[in-house]
Amino acid sequence: MAAFKTAVVAMSLFAVGAAHAASVDVSFTRISSNASVNVESQFVATATTVAGDTSVVDFIIRNNVGVASSISEIYFDNGLVSSLFSTGSIVEQVGTSFVFGSASPGNLPGGNTLAQPFQVTASFLADAKGNPNNGVNAATDLVRIRFALLGGVMFDDVADALADGSLRIGFHVRSIGEDEDSDSFVSTGGTPIVPLPGPGALGAAGLLAALGVRRRRG
Repeated sequence: MAAFKTAVVAMSLFAVGAAHAASVDVSFTRISSNASVNVESQFVATATTVAGDTSVVDFIIRNNVGVASSISEIYFDNGLVSSLFSTGSIVEQVGTSFVFGSASPGNLPGGNTLAQPFQVTASFLADAKGNPNNGVNAATDLVRIRFALLGGVMFDDVADALADGSLRIGFHVRSIGEDEDSDSFVSTGGTPIVPLPGPGALGAAGLLAALGVRRRRG
């Protein structure tokens, strides 16, 4: 009986470890229609934990370019006073030159036409210097923005907020296609990236198998 209880505990730990998502991919939808081509499928923002630090969360911004385009301004809407983050900063850039804390325009163009108007959270925005050449305009480019979590907030709270729309990300994208038009895009929820079980989880699975065999033979 004791062995069976141990198996139940191990199974619970295994299930929790396997189901927890360390990253969430966020897709985007176009909210304006200036460009003749819709490039929303090229954009992705990945919210991810940072190894060894549960007090922060990173957002990695990418543009999987097929059609020429440049993410030139990045906006975060979590309410006028954020319920998730205290501060933010850019911690990594590849092929871009963004400044965090301000942008021009100061709010997502066209965001006020949404059923729930997009309102950038104070200072949670970034602007590419020398638009659009220094924006995210190549598949190899990325911007990593790190936010400090408010006390008591966990990564799962961020993932939930992305899913229910209480946290939204907006892009103002320039130089789209041959006509080099601009459009705005807003995040549309998040898809968890569930990692493979680690060695500990695999060990628990092995323990379950061993205990299961032993109990059947008993």
